[in-house]
Amino acid sequence: MKKNKKIPWIIPTLILTASVSHASEPSKVLTMQEVVVTGEHERVSSVPPSTTVIESEELEEVHLDKALYLMQKVPGVVIQDYGQGAVASQFAMRGLRLGHNTGVAIFVDGVPINESTSHGDGYGDFNTLIPEDIEYIEVIKGPSSALYGQFARAGVVNIITKRSGDFGSYKLGAGDFGRQRFSASAGRTDGKLSSVFGAEISRSEGATDHSAWTLANASGKLTYDLNEKMKAGLTLNLHSTSWDHPEYLSREQWDAGDYWSAKELGSGERYRYGGSTNMSWETSDNATLNLMLYGYTMNLTRYRDRDTTVGEEYHDRDMYGGSLSHLFDYDAWGIPSTLTTGIDSQIELTHTINANNPSRIPSAREEITVDGDSAITTFSAYLQNQFFLSDWTITLGGRFDSVGGDLDDNLTGTGSDMETFSIFSPKAAVEYSPLDGYTFFTTYGEGFKLPNGFDKFMYPDLQEETYRQYELGVQFSGIEGLAGTLTGFILETEDEIVAFDAEGTKENQGETRRTGVELDVDYTLVDHLTVYGNISYTKGEYVDYVKNGVDYSDTDISLVPEWLYSFGLEWQPPQGLFAGFDYRYVGEGLLDDYSNDYVGERKNTLDYWVADAKVGYRHNDYSLTFEVKNAFDERYPSTEAATWLRTANPRGYFLNFAINY
Repeated sequence: MKKNKKIPWIIPTLILTASVSHASEPSKVLTMQEVVVTGEHERVSSVPPSTTVIESEELEEVHLDKALYLMQKVPGVVIQDYGQGAVASQFAMRGLRLGHNTGVAIFVDGVPINESTSHGDGYGDFNTLIPEDIEYIEVIKGPSSALYGQFARAGVVNIITKRSGDFGSYKLGAGDFGRQRFSASAGRTDGKLSSVFGAEISRSEGATDHSAWTLANASGKLTYDLNEKMKAGLTLNLHSTSWDHPEYLSREQWDAGDYWSAKELGSGERYRYGGSTNMSWETSDNATLNLMLYGYTMNLTRYRDRDTTVGEEYHDRDMYGGSLSHLFDYDAWGIPSTLTTGIDSQIELTHTINANNPSRIPSAREEITVDGDSAITTFSAYLQNQFFLSDWTITLGGRFDSVGGDLDDNLTGTGSDMETFSIFSPKAAVEYSPLDGYTFFTTYGEGFKLPNGFDKFMYPDLQEETYRQYELGVQFSGIEGLAGTLTGFILETEDEIVAFDAEGTKENQGETRRTGVELDVDYTLVDHLTVYGNISYTKGEYVDYVKNGVDYSDTDISLVPEWLYSFGLEWQPPQGLFAGFDYRYVGEGLLDDYSNDYVGERKNTLDYWVADAKVGYRHNDYSLTFEVKNAFDERYPSTEAATWLRTANPRGYFLNFAINY
């Protein structure tokens, strides 16, 4: 069955979604009343206290080479950039390495952007974001909320963009390595109609050989007040990018100081376009119903240059889905309570081709090794209830996810059905505020991971991996000017999928544990002068883990930096001179996995300090900012493995002119 023959299945899926009076997370599926650019926005539901929130004000005067770098200052997170242009890189969060950003559920105004059938289970591309278009970001650690299911085992990145208001933000900047960037985000409210439009164009020649790339994004959002109780919205998005990238450096090259020259390894291009529609209806004074439907198309082509061949990887993907959410405030036995219920539904249709293609022309492909069509369908239902006592908040919830699909091999003319995964994930949290400005909290949540990509079809006996997280912490703001959060966590996994290369099989038999502590602090010394910092320690270990006949049990997990520090200061008066300084440290981790009876010298990854600085001047609505990244020209790897590395950028400069009103 070809992909276009499967599209009608989405029609009953969306009819089902629209016919059930249940609901979805009001900040995941945006309520149209929620985000207003002018004035303070108010979230209609709470998030776990360990959540990091990034506000739009933090993005006004900074330049980001990649939108992924928004995650740079989140406690317990380290960016590990592949340096492959616009290919989704990875970051590690709480000791989980998220290759191509898999393992974290990413939402933009309620639309999930993870993909199931390429580069692991949950490929998520931050490059489609326009930073200036963002109102705020919630980074939720671990599977701690019943409102998020598939891909949320390491956490959630919930991105809410600007939806209304009269404002404008325009940036024009340039820097070394041939970097140039223009961005715009502007909104206008005219009676019942609000509109917000955003655009971004950037290019770079790259700091190393063969690392040029270009990127363009555009978005348009309309919101209309149907009446006092109902609002409707429409969003359209466009994304286009192309890039080249060099091969990775060998250990010998790194040790010899040959950081910047490497032969070309590959290139690629990616397109994504689509849209969504929202409707929010205040069904009563204490209840809100939200409906969202979305659809988008993605096309990715990658080429890898080898000594004798040029490998092509091609994905043509359509995503359709919807959600319906209901938020209800009520009294439970005299206790104020909020009930959130909902369903999500999605279908992902993918056509994949792998081939030798030295001419880089689709019609001239040679030696096609993969040509298949797949369909992945997901249906989810969840419930979460919060009880608000005088000093206590108790949250109880659960989520059911069902994932199935089928695959057609066009080379052999055969097809196969995926075993349906049906998973229930309980969640719970308790918050206690005995003193004004101090909240103690504990959370428990379960998540899961499905087999990667086409492993879902090739290994029918595989089950999902199970993730369990326990949190205990305190959030404090009792001292004037000081705010922070201290969190301890345990993240355990069971039934991890382990490959046995000699047998050509994979089995659910791995068990791991990650434990750690995170501290995040902000302190306002005087008006407009803020000192901030965070520190995290993470210990990852194999509890019961045998791979290819080697027992790794009771040893440390490789490539997990144990210590992460970040601290800095910001001087941000409303007018005149402003400045900032940021210093980050990434500590050592084991470079490779070692058997539990290994007696030799264990090698570690490279640790490093990186300093960034900025200075600027603001006059009325205009500002000019000069930024220095890697101010001390530190030589460090942006990502590292046992046999190869990718060098991070050397010291770089960027000058940015902005208009914000």
